[in-house]
Amino acid sequence: MNLIEYIHHWLSKPDLKTPVSLIISSLNELKKETALSNRGKKSLTVALTSANRLEELLSHKDTKQTGIYSPADDIREKETILLVEANTDRREFFRENLSVFYGVIHVDTGNKALELARETNPDIIIADAFMPGMSGYELCRILKSAIETSHIPVILLSALNEKENIIFGLEAGANDYIVKPFDFDILKARIRNILQSREQLRKTVFSPEPIEETSYTNDLDVEFLDRAIGIIEKELDNSEFSINEFCGLLAMSRTSVYNKLKSLTNQAPNDFIRIIRLNRAKDFLMSGKYTVSEVSYRVGFTDPKYFSTSFKKQFGISPSKINNSV
Repeated sequence: MNLIEYIHHWLSKPDLKTPVSLIISSLNELKKETALSNRGKKSLTVALTSANRLEELLSHKDTKQTGIYSPADDIREKETILLVEANTDRREFFRENLSVFYGVIHVDTGNKALELARETNPDIIIADAFMPGMSGYELCRILKSAIETSHIPVILLSALNEKENIIFGLEAGANDYIVKPFDFDILKARIRNILQSREQLRKTVFSPEPIEETSYTNDLDVEFLDRAIGIIEKELDNSEFSINEFCGLLAMSRTSVYNKLKSLTNQAPNDFIRIIRLNRAKDFLMSGKYTVSEVSYRVGFTDPKYFSTSFKKQFGISPSKINNSV
């Protein structure tokens, strides 16, 4: 069986009965074959890229199609709030009023919230500071100390208004601390401000300026982005660099990397890698030292024509015209 037949055999399985991860594993094994021609290697690289992208899409598709359904599936088109409140009446009041604007997942304990935060990657968490079992303070501390969840903003609600309590909540990593009783419009405004700030931060990630620690409330987020960008730059000219390798070097699961990058940059891993590569390509082109073809290979593109198409889509200008635009 030649390379094309091999790829066709695996990728044409009806209903994807063969797990995509198995396809990727098989293709990675095939990469080790020394008898492959240059054309075969290029075809294999294209197949691996497609398979990785397919796995990423399948892992985040509508779970109603698979029969594995969670209440969160109905609300992912909205920004999602995970509400943690032990009191049934207050929890229902918050849910009813917030669900007008956001998708709301609600639980009554910190332990349940911790599990759901890891599973659903909510856009923000609102938690009562004092609950039976795990308190909101402890929940916040655990979330903010784990790389998989440190990016999730947390608002703590508490009846204690002493300075020491507020400082304790903020030192636990809370993005905001609201003292009860409060006007519900204030809570809505605080939520909106936090989410808008997160959106602004996403836009700064790909700017040429260094990521400022002060822009993020959690140093783990800065360290993650610095490390992710550093890994991509080290593998910049490696056209066979895969998402599996990327996640392995980050020492995180594919789902965790996807959730983290999506929250911090609004980009999936493949798109994140592509944008970093294209940004570096723009730097190379602006230096005037390289041709378009040379740059395409320097940033991991095996096809200069595809590189030019991707570059123009990203920046709105052909790479051959970069020097004329500056």
